[in-house]
Amino acid sequence: MRLLKTICLTIVLSTSSAHSQEEKSSDSAVVVITKYGIGVKAGFNFATVSKGNLDNAPDARASIYVGANYEVPIIPDVFSVQPEVIYSQQGFEKRYTINGTRHKSVYKVNYLSVPVLARYYVVRGFSLEAGPQFSYKVNQKFNRDETDTEILTMNDANTTEFGFVAGLTFQFESGFFVNGRYYRSFKEIIPNSDAKNVVVQVGLGFKF
Repeated sequence: MRLLKTICLTIVLSTSSAHSQEEKSSDSAVVVITKYGIGVKAGFNFATVSKGNLDNAPDARASIYVGANYEVPIIPDVFSVQPEVIYSQQGFEKRYTINGTRHKSVYKVNYLSVPVLARYYVVRGFSLEAGPQFSYKVNQKFNRDETDTEILTMNDANTTEFGFVAGLTFQFESGFFVNGRYYRSFKEIIPNSDAKNVVVQVGLGFKF
């Protein structure tokens, strides 16, 4: 019986060693990246713009984003580079009250964005990320309330923009991940407005 137990224990230990051959032991306090390669993601945007030269500080527009990414390891289990392609609904709203009546104007500007992120893994599955983002305006729409006296039209929105993004991600061993991100543009959304895109993103994804 003792011999049988010894054989079983040896098999279990050997199988465990083979399974973790490409991973560093968690007892050595190093991080483990679960998966590299292609991923997909989707989530919610809370988008607005800085006040700039606008009459009042704009309100946030709640919208969505969808995209894909590709993570490339530079230093295994520690540092990687991740380019992405994202369709992002942005813009802002203006909500106000006149004589007890509520009014709202909605500026919608949607982009195809390409962030290129550096990812640093702090602990197992948890990474910090930051990098530049380049965006191209794909469509726009402006629903302006008749009482809105701000002289702005979405036809004036710049076609391209660039900015900086920073965030964090927690990735599970199954491939699913949770992501939060903050983006701010360096370029004004409308010429001579000095108003710049500001976006907070929260979403889920899966790494294949």
